[in-house]
Amino acid sequence: MLAPAARPFRLAALATVMLLPAACGCSTLLTAAYLLQPADVPAEFTGLKGKHVAVVCRPIVELEFSDAGSARELASLVGMQVESKVRRARLISQQEVARWIDENSWVDYPTLGKSLDADIVVAIDLEQFRLHEGSTLYRGRATAHVRAFEVATKKVLFDKRIDDFAFPANTAIPATDRTEAEFRGMFLQMLSQKISRCFHAYESRDVFAEDSLTF
Repeated sequence: MLAPAARPFRLAALATVMLLPAACGCSTLLTAAYLLQPADVPAEFTGLKGKHVAVVCRPIVELEFSDAGSARELASLVGMQVESKVRRARLISQQEVARWIDENSWVDYPTLGKSLDADIVVAIDLEQFRLHEGSTLYRGRATAHVRAFEVATKKVLFDKRIDDFAFPANTAIPATDRTEAEFRGMFLQMLSQKISRCFHAYESRDVFAEDSLTF
């Protein structure tokens, strides 16, 4: 069911569609109907709504030096998507999270969350991260363990593994077509969407479109 705040927008948009002149043709109406479709895949975990949330990504030891920067960027991207798509979720800035990690000995995710006054910590353990397939192709692969900790009780409220996520899904990109930095940014964006969709509703057609991308 649509939230009350969203209903006026939907009604106004529908009214606009119905008032379009017939001369616009069927393609315009189909496009408008497409835009009015609600998200059809519910969130797997809805407990971030209205909470003070810290998103933390830690690479395993083998990746700590080579991909620590990727881990922090991934946490930032996931946090931005959660903040924009989960109602009333309030995100602790990645600058605060990074400062705490740099200045303190690591204990566990709930301890970090308590220090930052978070209600919930979204914890991402990055277990695999690579960008290359052979020496001349880009194809990102990652494995991550995603959990949501309730800080007050230290309980795990949500637990999911994302095994061997690949982008592009069915092909690879010649290294001559993009710089490594450009592809890394693309891959992190797609991986962050995969993770953040655990926490908010989304449209299945978006996933289909991403899986069908060709380069």
